Amino acid sequence: MIKKKLAALLAVPVSALLVIAGTQSSIGAFASTGIEGLATQDATTSASADSILQCGWRIDGVASTISLANTDPTLEYVGSEYALSGSDEDINVFLSGSGTESTRCSFYNDYKGAQVKVSWDGTSFTSKTAADLLDSSLSWNVSEKALGIAYVDADCTPDWTTESALTISETFTVGSEVVPAAILATSVDTSLEYNPSAKTGSTFPSCGFSASFSTAIPSNKTPNSPGAQYSFTGPELTTTLVLEP
Repeated sequence: MIKKKLAALLAVPVSALLVIAGTQSSIGAFASTGIEGLATQDATTSASADSILQCGWRIDGVASTISLANTDPTLEYVGSEYALSGSDEDINVFLSGSGTESTRCSFYNDYKGAQVKVSWDGTSFTSKTAADLLDSSLSWNVSEKALGIAYVDADCTPDWTTESALTISETFTVGSEVVPAAILATSVDTSLEYNPSAKTGSTFPSCGFSASFSTAIPSNKTPNSPGAQYSFTGPELTTTLVLEP
């Protein structure tokens, strides 16, 4: 296109010279007509576009240790059932472009949902004392007294599916894991619900929940070291964030 424009502009002065040449005594003086400037010009095209971060699922607030205790700290184990409870609060699953919530992002058409899965390893609460790390006299198995976990939906945006409770009373087997919170990819793929890339008013799917734990030292157990303080190590819980296609 640039070459065509140059040719059209140069045709005008050449034609004007020919008219003037007709009034001169000798047209030979104008036999050689020069072209000033560039007759052709090459041009490259270029463009630029900013992009935003890709959306990803994240989970935080999961405690590395759950401490169980009796609600009355003055009570001791005297041979009758001794209740224990604890909690893990402020667990949060969220979609964002970074580890910070509500960071604008795009799925780039690769929409993924998310599932939170909880599994466990081990079935016993093993006792010990500071003086005797092998004192298992107050140990018990979850088949004697189960470990109960109750989940409470604290703040979940629409389309999340939540599971309310889990009772661990036996060895973990595939399929016995609990899914406290899940959202399908088809539920995420809708700008009517969520628009994480919007410059103003962007929206993100998230789910906040808490977990409460309860069990008890069974009755009719006799400590090897009466008067000592016993501590216990129980089943290991694993929380896994899984993408939902």
